[in-house]
Amino acid sequence: MIFRLLLVWLVLAFAPALHGEDVAAKDRAAQEAPLPTIGDKTLVAWVQLANRTQRGGAAVTLFDAHRNECFDAVVFGEKAPGKWMAGSDFFHRTEGDQSRYPSETAGPEELVQVAIVYRGRQIELYRNGAPYASYQVERPQPFAEGSFVLLGLRYLGAMGPIGPLAGAIEEARIYGVALDARAIAALAPNRPSEPRPLAQWTFEDGTARDSMGTFPPGKLVGGARIAGGKLHLDGVDDYVVCRRTRIQTMFYQPTDPETGAIWDTWLYLDNGTYYLYLLSGPGGRWHGVALATSPDGVHWKEHGLVVRKADGVTWLGTGSTWRSPQFDEDKKFFMNFSEWRGPRQTIFFAESKDLVHWTRLGPECEFKQDPRWYEPNGRWDCIYTIARPGGGLFGYWTADPKGRPGVGFGQSLDGVRWEALEPPQFVDKAPHGEAGAVERFGDRCYLMLGAGGGMVTLVADQPQGPFRPAKKNYQLLHPGPTYFSRFFPVPGGVLVNHHSISRQSGVYFAPLKRAVVDREGTLRLAWWEGNEKLKHRAIPVTLRQAPLPGAPAVFPLDPTFDVGQGVIVEGSIKVPESRPGPPGKGPAQSGLCVVCAGGQRIAIFVGPRGVTQIGPLAGDGSGFTVEQRVDREMPVGTSARFRLLVKHSLLEFYLDDVLMHCYSLPDAASGRIGLLRSAQDAFVGEVRAWQ
Repeated sequence: MIFRLLLVWLVLAFAPALHGEDVAAKDRAAQEAPLPTIGDKTLVAWVQLANRTQRGGAAVTLFDAHRNECFDAVVFGEKAPGKWMAGSDFFHRTEGDQSRYPSETAGPEELVQVAIVYRGRQIELYRNGAPYASYQVERPQPFAEGSFVLLGLRYLGAMGPIGPLAGAIEEARIYGVALDARAIAALAPNRPSEPRPLAQWTFEDGTARDSMGTFPPGKLVGGARIAGGKLHLDGVDDYVVCRRTRIQTMFYQPTDPETGAIWDTWLYLDNGTYYLYLLSGPGGRWHGVALATSPDGVHWKEHGLVVRKADGVTWLGTGSTWRSPQFDEDKKFFMNFSEWRGPRQTIFFAESKDLVHWTRLGPECEFKQDPRWYEPNGRWDCIYTIARPGGGLFGYWTADPKGRPGVGFGQSLDGVRWEALEPPQFVDKAPHGEAGAVERFGDRCYLMLGAGGGMVTLVADQPQGPFRPAKKNYQLLHPGPTYFSRFFPVPGGVLVNHHSISRQSGVYFAPLKRAVVDREGTLRLAWWEGNEKLKHRAIPVTLRQAPLPGAPAVFPLDPTFDVGQGVIVEGSIKVPESRPGPPGKGPAQSGLCVVCAGGQRIAIFVGPRGVTQIGPLAGDGSGFTVEQRVDREMPVGTSARFRLLVKHSLLEFYLDDVLMHCYSLPDAASGRIGLLRSAQDAFVGEVRAWQ
């Protein structure tokens, strides 16, 4: 009897904890399971409006930040006052004439059910189970991995939060099917339905959990609160965001709306973990530094903002991270970043002991322009450090030396209190620009400088300069699709990181490269062996002997690849011994072709000495337009190995493991990749591919 009573007590005592563990496990599963593509769907919300005069707020929004910020939403009063509508990006799926829509009559205490059904091109709206509006659209919008849900807000993308709702939400649901009128009329809050919803927020447990487990628990923003089984919103800055955090590879882009877009990147490696820092902010209004981590430099997990700009700051600028010169005693890491306060940009610092949680240092560490050598209100941004002989650090940063091109240069003994020194001389027409990073290779110092929209290499015999343009491979990264490379020292060598710029979907952190300096002292970027971990699954590849229909110059590879997840294609290609004529004419030449979703074809031609060209190509092999020509001035044999990386609309092309092109396609890749062959033997051996 006593044993039974004890057993009952244990069950009652630990049941809440066990339930909590089950809920946590379900929430983790929501993060790990892939989101099914949502085509036909139904959005449902039970809402109490605080007033009927508010404009443009949304009860529930399904948002895809990776596809030109597409969204579908239950919106009130955006185009016509006092009327419900199917909100969408730039009104692509919103009816323009809403004159026949009934005006809302409910008071603040009255609960209203609004449902929007998406069935192919047909969109139907219901209010309290009764038909409200119906129309057709030109094209429906699917939502796939990377999509998230907003409750109480219409939009949360590069322009920041837009369209808050004032009132309360009793319940919100998303169905992965188009419900019919009878099913909608039968819906009621806190009552099961058939079919089951894909996602459901009841707020009955005091949280913004999705009881279906499709999305992770929602994050309450502003003054949003849950009370009495309802989500309460003030219509100013209150909302809930339910965002899935997925591991990303190849080209990484944060998905947290609070992080926003990214620009410059830098890294630090500690105890086997790669820490990736990203300058970030909505709409290019840089407001903080975000973090992602990786166990291998390939698979990235997002952590959100770790440093935010101070109050009154116009915007925050980029930085880098280093270890304290007294690390054995203080165990500290330091980060620098700049802030524009009024007309002036100066450098500030933060410290951390785990590289995740950062604490700002006080104004006593603010680093300002030294007017002896630098313009008082000129650029002052982004210190990159190397070891200083005798202890402490040398630093290089973006600056405006008085009367001449150059960068900032200085020293610090403790890592956070800096002394500006006379800037190094730039000679032999070295351009003015932004200091990416400086590292020693052998007995020389190499500066990657942002100039003309790309990255160039300057070389000096000592840290103090003078710096002169590299004799070979001066243009390290070409202007346009990529920018701001940084050195990243790791055991066994030095890596390089940079960002890639898509024409459609913003900025991504690109795969890491290895910095290689040959016997002549030429710096090149090469394939990093750690990127072999990108090869998750081998794909059997066959080459069609018949060309692509309508494109006689393109011999397609089978299968069509899933470029949304990323693909790597490798093989060997013959290198012409003499200069070929125009593509399709003259001596044989060869290359590869990537077909875009809109039908455009982008060709990569390999010429003598390994010189490559990339640009649009007509289907018959004529009309090739050179958008980027690259000569790495390197030795190449009669054949060369190639690697082609494609994900979304970004690609990279390597020849004999040297980076030739970073390129942004004019449209998303279709997954169709082909070989360009003027002669049947242009390629050597088999072509291989990996997802």
